[in-house]
Amino acid sequence: MLHFMPMISQVCAWCGVSRQTFHRALNRGVVAKKPRGRYDIQEVARALIKDGQAAKAGHGDHASKLALSEARAALAREQATAMRMKNAILRGEYVRLSLVQRQAEVIFATFRERVLGIPGKVGAVCEMRSRTEVEEIVRSECYEALEELSRPIVPLDRKCNDDHDVPIAASLESEVI
Repeated sequence: MLHFMPMISQVCAWCGVSRQTFHRALNRGVVAKKPRGRYDIQEVARALIKDGQAAKAGHGDHASKLALSEARAALAREQATAMRMKNAILRGEYVRLSLVQRQAEVIFATFRERVLGIPGKVGAVCEMRSRTEVEEIVRSECYEALEELSRPIVPLDRKCNDDHDVPIAASLESEVI
């Protein structure tokens, strides 16, 4: 005996759902897609009822469970990143950008003043000298200015900020926590 397999419109009428509801269930994977005229009414009804009960119980469908799982994983990654950053700050691996910017401004302002002072400093010394001697004097002053630029302002073994010589890690700890 041949078993009659209804089409989507007949399944929808029998289950009491609209075509849009049925297609949403198909797209979410609640109902397995079948060839035309091959849907089992009992199978479709069971799947729709199970999905409806899960949604009413607050468990949601498969897609919402997947989205929740992905959101939880993303939150865990963000929390781990935040903890790594906090630990790195406490270890002194990172400093406030404002401190670095302030130090760079001081260094470049000092260097600018040093370089702008070179002509006045060497002008009187270079009078009545040959081109080679003048070149040597100017080169010496430029090297001295560059050497001054390459020297650290704060010794490398002493990490301080400009707020009363408090170690950088200690000053940042109060901001982070």
